[in-house]
Amino acid sequence: MSPEPTPTEIAAKLKAIRKHLIQISLVHTPDELSDAQKQTVREQLLWLNEQSEYQTLGICASSLNEAETALKSYVSALSQPIQVDIPPQDGPVFLKFNTLKNAWYVNGYTGNSRGVLITYHTTEPELDDLNGTYGPFPCDLFKRGEEKL
Repeated sequence: MSPEPTPTEIAAKLKAIRKHLIQISLVHTPDELSDAQKQTVREQLLWLNEQSEYQTLGICASSLNEAETALKSYVSALSQPIQVDIPPQDGPVFLKFNTLKNAWYVNGYTGNSRGVLITYHTTEPELDDLNGTYGPFPCDLFKRGEEKL
């Protein structure tokens, strides 16, 4: 069993993860990531998840089905499996989900952005730098069948 990380070690890891995720978050659609890059991003997002109290997901997708699939796979990885009953909707959508309240909102979307934005939330002062939005990440980053971390 490894010892608990010190606040200094946590702060250093948080800074390195934020730097990496911010670099790949400066786009409207997610970049194509290699399998190794996907694994690194998943590990980083899950680490941020462990430090946060809850997350908000914003999903821009070409269809409601794509958005729901992304939502379920991300929330299963970050929180717990969920069931949502979202009324059918045609065309591109923006789907927002709050893991604290298990509440969602969906609307038509006319923009060109695609992918998943994750906002991490914490009230811990020493982790204040964790609060922020990262992405967009590929809708299938946490797709079923991939190894969970």
